[in-house]
Amino acid sequence: MIEHKNILIIDDEIDICKLISGVLEDEGYKTSDAQNSDSAISIISKDKIDLIILDVWLEGSKLDGIELLQEIHNTRPEIPIIIISGHGNIDTAVTAIKIGAYDYLEKPFKTERLMHTIKRASEAYNLRQEITNIRNKSNYATDYIGQSNTVLQLNQTIERLAEVKSRILITGGSGVGKELIARLIHNKSQRSNFLFTRLNARNINANEFQDKICGAEVNNDASLTKELNGGTLFINEISELSIDSQKVLLNLINNKYNTENLDCRIVVSTSKDLKSYVSLGLFLDDLFNRISIEQVHIPSLIDRKEDIPPLVRYFIEDYTRTTEISHNIIITDDALALLQSYSWPGNIKELRNCIEGIILQLNSENDNTINASNIPIEIRDNNPNISDNNEVLISYNMKDARDLFERNYIVTQLARFNGNISKTAEFIGMERTALHRKLKYLGIDKRA
Repeated sequence: MIEHKNILIIDDEIDICKLISGVLEDEGYKTSDAQNSDSAISIISKDKIDLIILDVWLEGSKLDGIELLQEIHNTRPEIPIIIISGHGNIDTAVTAIKIGAYDYLEKPFKTERLMHTIKRASEAYNLRQEITNIRNKSNYATDYIGQSNTVLQLNQTIERLAEVKSRILITGGSGVGKELIARLIHNKSQRSNFLFTRLNARNINANEFQDKICGAEVNNDASLTKELNGGTLFINEISELSIDSQKVLLNLINNKYNTENLDCRIVVSTSKDLKSYVSLGLFLDDLFNRISIEQVHIPSLIDRKEDIPPLVRYFIEDYTRTTEISHNIIITDDALALLQSYSWPGNIKELRNCIEGIILQLNSENDNTINASNIPIEIRDNNPNISDNNEVLISYNMKDARDLFERNYIVTQLARFNGNISKTAEFIGMERTALHRKLKYLGIDKRA
């Protein structure tokens, strides 16, 4: 059974499109074709495309194949893309793969090679979808996970906002869980029996958005307003919404489309400073005021490192449950300390991906304990206080070696507890005043 029925062929040579299309249709696939980037982007925005075959050289096109590959991968990363070219070279192939292409085929290629590549790309796509489905089943805890005062207050805010109808602006860095907050608000509200509709601002086309809101049918899809009624509309990264689409959204909010009877909560998120966008003329001031009646800010993980242990344990429990791993996974204190001392620029999303990768590694080795040695090398290497000092210690006397150990140990624990002296002193078993003296003696700046 063919899983991917709709394949888009993008090639400036119409004869090549027809040739590939004929081969694929003989195998039971449905196909469409485009000869330039504008046409391709239009088709992708309107139709359900399961796989793309893309030529590197698109003569007369606004974007060449590599640029179009980058554009599609940014907006629709879930679609596998096979690059083809009659002027193949290693550099082009490497560039395409790095950007996100599944594979690279040089013209002329045999039908068997093409079909085999499509089959492998489809299998890889299905695997990603399974992982996504697993996450969607488990994704959303009943509360935002953590034990810091920040998280306690955040959960109280979620409970409060679930009871009101105001529009909400959720801010925070990439990977902090902005969509999770939106879903929790929806799930805890009386709207939970209706749909949570997620739109990515970058993918919204103003004309199609307005058509759907106004009730026009596009590709046999019902009016978007019917889908939204009673539920929640979540727009991710609202700063990427075009000015024309911003106007459509503002008109929707202001009931300019005869949608007075539409009962829909609008929640938006951004990792950018929207006020700066307003001052630069990139975002409508009126729209900003209308979508930010309630605001929720999610701080980065580096500012609440005490939340890392409960997050790690939740990810372990959640992943092992949803993937039906039979043995219980445990994590040692030294492994947790390493995770707490890392800065996590990708925030919770990066932490979750890290834990899932470690569990997969353990599962392949039939192990059930996450030790410090299982933590990825890039995390260990980014911690200047965790290193092999054997060669250095050989040249030290006992006192200097002890001082070096104590300095590295205390600096690591300070990083683990985000510079909090009281928590560090409690953990390492020292009086707070004694720790201050030790910091002064060892030359440690607690603000570092």
